[in-house]
Amino acid sequence: MDLVKLRYAVALAEELNFTRAARRCHISQPPLSRAIADLESSIGVPLFERDKHHVSITAAGEQFVDRAKQVIDLFESCIRETREAADGTRGALTIGLGGSMVYSVIPTLVRQFRAKAPHISLKFRPIPVTNQLQALVEGDLDIGVLRTPVSDERISCHHIHEEPLVVALPDEHPLALGSRDIAVEELKNTPFVTYETRLGFNYHADLLQLCRTANFNPEIAHAAINTEGVIGIVACGEGVAIVPTSAKHLSINGATFRNLKPPHKESKLASVSFALAWNRDLTSTTARQFLSICGAQP
Repeated sequence: MDLVKLRYAVALAEELNFTRAARRCHISQPPLSRAIADLESSIGVPLFERDKHHVSITAAGEQFVDRAKQVIDLFESCIRETREAADGTRGALTIGLGGSMVYSVIPTLVRQFRAKAPHISLKFRPIPVTNQLQALVEGDLDIGVLRTPVSDERISCHHIHEEPLVVALPDEHPLALGSRDIAVEELKNTPFVTYETRLGFNYHADLLQLCRTANFNPEIAHAAINTEGVIGIVACGEGVAIVPTSAKHLSINGATFRNLKPPHKESKLASVSFALAWNRDLTSTTARQFLSICGAQP
């Protein structure tokens, strides 16, 4: 029993006329009549009562047609979902969720993707930006967001955002008074709160280079795994930190933010860039679809 004959039976049940049913199925009447007769022979019961002038469906025929419709719908869903899986519009996607990008770029990108690929099962893994590189390498994430540059040949990146750096200060710090921009040399004698060192994460090198434009090496008092931890330690009065502007969204009591004045010779050090990141050897079709919608070339 094949799917075509099921479609013929459904058409005849709905039309109750061989001529109209045949036209609907884009065949002539004799092949339709033979297909219905073959179905009834295979099942062993009549599905339709017919004479020269009328066609009616039997009780067994009604039961058969109801089930036939379900089989046809299931088959069509199977084909559709298989094609969607092949082109990346159905499946699962694990996205790293952490860092200041949670407050700005990532929600926008995910909403854009969801609008174009509503059948994807999204999984969000809360993980600090400092840990996302390793998770991508190990295949625990499909998509991450990393601070660039990234020095790992296994990881591809697509720039999505750049923003200025700001200085996070305890409320009682003298530089927290007023609203003027702060030059890095004004932080020379203040302990710093930084991010914990992680493979491929260049925060320490960037901070050192920035401070050396003012001819000093920063005194590292504390380190935290994420921006929330860094700002929390600053709010405790334990030091200052240089963080992306979007960290202001944290609004932690005890911490004040001031713009960082770019150094004259190295103005590029006063901003930070972020990129979507993925493991080029482990890129799923669904991840490729996400990246394509975001304008990347996976």
